[in-house]
Amino acid sequence: MTSLTNQQNSHWGLVTLNGALLVVGGLALVAVPFLAAFTFAAAFGLCLVAVGAVGLFAALKSIGNAQHSLLVFLGPFLSIMIGAVLWFTPAQGLMALTEVLGAFTVVTGIFQVVTALGLSGKMHWGLLLLNGILTLGAGAAMLFAPGIAIFVFAIFFGVQLIFSGFHLLRAGMRMKHLLG
Repeated sequence: MTSLTNQQNSHWGLVTLNGALLVVGGLALVAVPFLAAFTFAAAFGLCLVAVGAVGLFAALKSIGNAQHSLLVFLGPFLSIMIGAVLWFTPAQGLMALTEVLGAFTVVTGIFQVVTALGLSGKMHWGLLLLNGILTLGAGAAMLFAPGIAIFVFAIFFGVQLIFSGFHLLRAGMRMKHLLG
């Protein structure tokens, strides 16, 4: 029984820590949007290069396996190439990445708004609706105003991270209260 209690206690702590990190990241994006966005693009590019290198190494190591084809090399190669673009030219890479994320963000915002409307009258449905509208607006701005895409990316995602972070902080504290 003690093991289960310790495991549950660690979950509320992880949820709370996740929320705090989201709030800090969101505040960084809102406070210094261009620097934070370029840093994100460069770091993401470096991660893609590393993941691609590991994948390429694994593909080369298993080259004798008859089940593999040249397609095994395609994913790691693309990861390295996209990562290199983001690492060496974060502004151009971030612009392209922001437009792709804009499309995904529009879809996410639509789902959040529809979910909030389905939960109408339930606890915190208004916050989910507000988050969905902000998300939808961010995605539309990224798609239709690429000149301000980096700024929009940083500000809107910063606000979204802050909202999500506070939600997780509240959930973690609620979990702690229910366990205590």
